[in-house]
Amino acid sequence: MPRGTIHRETGILRRAPLGYALEMNGGSSWMLDINGSMRTLIGKRLTVEGKRMGFDLIYVDHIWVDGKLWKLSIWKRVVLWLFSSTMILGIVLSLI
Repeated sequence: MPRGTIHRETGILRRAPLGYALEMNGGSSWMLDINGSMRTLIGKRLTVEGKRMGFDLIYVDHIWVDGKLWKLSIWKRVVLWLFSSTMILGIVLSLI
């Protein structure tokens, strides 16, 4: 299947060496590109929807747990924004 296609997959969320993976029933798995921490969902069955960005990589747009749309809390979003802004500023300043 070509990159950029929308996929909706259901499986068990697992830790992977470089992030998170969705383990499917048949034994296959998808690597997930997710913004934010998903520690509370590891080991749970969930559904993800997003764009295929590589051979086995999905950039996740939406996550459903027990049929309900899961969202990062406002606090986590603020912390992620501050962290990424600080990292970008550090990189820019190191180039000057």
